[in-house]
Amino acid sequence: MNRGQMNMPALAVALLVVTSVTVVSLGLADRAYLSAERDADQRRVAVALSERLVAPDSPVTTRTNVLEDDALTGLNATRLQEQFAVTDGYDVEVRLGDRTLAAAGDPTGGTTVRRIVLVENRTAASLTPDLSASDPTVTLPRRSPRVEIGLSPPEGSKVKVVKANENIVLRNESGLEGRFEVRLSRFETTALTFETDGPLPSGSVELTYYPAETSKAMLAVTVDG
Repeated sequence: MNRGQMNMPALAVALLVVTSVTVVSLGLADRAYLSAERDADQRRVAVALSERLVAPDSPVTTRTNVLEDDALTGLNATRLQEQFAVTDGYDVEVRLGDRTLAAAGDPTGGTTVRRIVLVENRTAASLTPDLSASDPTVTLPRRSPRVEIGLSPPEGSKVKVVKANENIVLRNESGLEGRFEVRLSRFETTALTFETDGPLPSGSVELTYYPAETSKAMLAVTVDG
């Protein structure tokens, strides 16, 4: 057996090793590429969902980047998938601070996008104005999307019209009495005017309105799949 024949097995082994290393390297590179592509898709969906959640026309905001706490209470996996179609085919979790708002699927890993938002809460506040003076107008101290008006005028006085910023919201020529709920613009301060044929001393009018309190929070959107 000559030297060339003796080296052939060694050459075959060397070629096998090179081929194996090449296959493994290609496999690793392919997996790395697929992983990077998957991570990019997850991030794209997470960013899109976070942007839609805080958009001015989002079902859970009052304006851009201001989340309405009452609307967040009703957010769940079903609403998330129905109202934000970008989540189709992905496992998703939406958290606000340490509170899970909605989770669809099982996003155990994936990509998380965080953004600072404002959360708006509304609590009831009461006001009992004395409108016995010549100007039967009261301005709500803060903006409110609605007001509940309780009317119990004294004998001899009738409240025929109630205006909100010069717009008639209640009218009854025979006299208004009882409780009424009136929708208001949440974007402007409201002045209520009571057109009456007599005085309205303290206790005749009771107002319940809903001013907003806002606080900062961290919104986290995790997408996996």
